[in-house]
Amino acid sequence: MGIKDPKCDDGKHNLEIDWLDDAENYTCLDSKLHFIPNYKVHPILEIDDVPPVYHAAHACMDKPILYDDLIPTFGTHRPLWPEWGEYMFLPKQRWLHSAEHGGIIMLYHPCANKHEVSRLKAIVRQCLYRYVITPYNLMPAVRPLALVVWGKKLEMSVVSTNVVVKFIKENALRGPEQLSKDGQYSHGLIKHAKTVTTEDDAKLCPYL
Repeated sequence: MGIKDPKCDDGKHNLEIDWLDDAENYTCLDSKLHFIPNYKVHPILEIDDVPPVYHAAHACMDKPILYDDLIPTFGTHRPLWPEWGEYMFLPKQRWLHSAEHGGIIMLYHPCANKHEVSRLKAIVRQCLYRYVITPYNLMPAVRPLALVVWGKKLEMSVVSTNVVVKFIKENALRGPEQLSKDGQYSHGLIKHAKTVTTEDDAKLCPYL
């Protein structure tokens, strides 16, 4: 884990097994699909029953990894985890490893309301160093925004600062493997995360 191995995972080759490097993954291709925030749609918190003894396997890049859920919260993933920060696109086979390390994963549909996306990004960035932000085709589109941690996810249409901060404070840094250092995968990285308090996130959301 965390060691580049050309025979297994070096973070550069066979990446197409997880996703095709095209604009469909991170671009709103249909202008009619721009989702309008709906204040009547309440956030949904889902908790998966992850056995305490469960240990996620690592799969090399010669084997596909499939999940039963559109937004998985645990499971087999790739050996190399991503650097913390915002991505043009990051596949779930990578960000699940970040969640295992206690990170917050922010997902947003490419057609989500830009104002709501910006609000959620700003909160996440102010809360901790250990985060990953990436577009993702969440369905149903009624809740085009989501936060994911190991074993839990929060899906929403509208960003409530109180709800988001509460979720982060209660669930960040609780993955089965507590590791704050960067991984060795950076394909599509747009902006590296900045330290809020310490790289170990000594205090979550200190200014919110």
